[in-house]
Amino acid sequence: MKTTRKLLKAIAIIALLLGSNQLIAQTNTGPQTVCAGSLAEPYLINPPTAGSTYQWTLSGGGTLNNGATTDNITVDWGITPGTYTITVTETDLNGCLGAPVTVDVTVIPLPTATIATSQTACFGSLTIPDLFAIGANVTWYDDVALTSQVGVGNSFATGQTAVGVHTYYVTESLNGCEGPSVPVTLEIYAIPVVTATADQTICNGYAPSSLNASSANAGTYSWVDAADPLAIVLGTGSNFPPPPLTTTTTYTVTFTETSSGCTASDDVTITVNPLDDATFTLTDYCEGSANSATVTGTTGGVFTFTAPAPTGGETINASTGEITGGIAGTTYSVTYTTTGICPQSSVQTVTVNPLDDATFTLTDYCEGSANSATVTGTAGGVFTFTTPAPTGGETINASTGEITGGIAGTAYSVTYTTTGICPQSIIQIVTIYATPTTGPINHW
Repeated sequence: MKTTRKLLKAIAIIALLLGSNQLIAQTNTGPQTVCAGSLAEPYLINPPTAGSTYQWTLSGGGTLNNGATTDNITVDWGITPGTYTITVTETDLNGCLGAPVTVDVTVIPLPTATIATSQTACFGSLTIPDLFAIGANVTWYDDVALTSQVGVGNSFATGQTAVGVHTYYVTESLNGCEGPSVPVTLEIYAIPVVTATADQTICNGYAPSSLNASSANAGTYSWVDAADPLAIVLGTGSNFPPPPLTTTTTYTVTFTETSSGCTASDDVTITVNPLDDATFTLTDYCEGSANSATVTGTTGGVFTFTAPAPTGGETINASTGEITGGIAGTTYSVTYTTTGICPQSSVQTVTVNPLDDATFTLTDYCEGSANSATVTGTAGGVFTFTTPAPTGGETINASTGEITGGIAGTAYSVTYTTTGICPQSIIQIVTIYATPTTGPINHW
């Protein structure tokens, strides 16, 4: 851009000089201006006089490059602002010296370097920040030689999206002079990679194994419950030990790279399975009776004697919980353990009740005599006639077994039934003898 403007300026000066027969056309139109630091600024006599020589001098500043005795020169004006003078004196072929001709040249100070701040962004960001510079008449270039202009104005949208460092050069212009360039960068960082441990499956109420995350880069970690709208941080660092869980939970770990501030996330899902239900019932039973357990929870488990197991030869059916060889009067502890994903165990006790003793005795008796039974086993039972009951009007006392109205010469079957937890019945036979009939007494 600077080269283009200098070329245009030189063309304009030549055009002005070609349109006049005077020394340096701008002399009669006011002082000339150049920017501080301008190099090889051209000055010439148009048209030159054949055979004449010219003597050029500078006053106050600047450096005469070449052609001090020719009809054209170039001047380096340096960087110090001010007003300087170019003087030229002509000597013709006859040696006659012409009057000096002067031109005033004002060197305009360059503007100070603009202030600009480099920017950073993460790859894939929804918004890539614009570059910004403070100053007037700001121009942006993408090369250090300032030959490729890419934007103007204080704000510059680069349009860059690729990972890498993108460098631009920005200048400020004042009074037609362009100041020094300032490099400005837009650095787009690659998104870091964070990897969390694999998902887990646990049982209700248990704590999962500690969760771990890792990245190849340096940075910080934070863990949140993915379902939490407030995103409250539950833990920091690459390791996070969750509490016991009752519902399936997904945790999100966010890694923030130290060098770039860019973030990456990964999820870990903890699936919570319900616990098996190991509830079952056992009912106390009578010796020799069926005694299987009833599962009220998760079926398909295993029944065992709770340790220590009995040593009297008793066995238990693993599928039904039925005890074989249980000893009367003994209480057994039985454990039921489920076999599902989340097994559980529960313990119940069952007592083997002894059978009642229904033994009793009945003695044959004579018609009209007392005839109560004698209980030799469990008292408190009930006496009845064994079915079928007699139909001759006989009755039996339920408590004593005494038969009333028994018919002489008849054998009666009597059943005694106990009324305890494990009732039993026994049958006895009693015969009623006829009372002898003694004849009249005769005297021989």
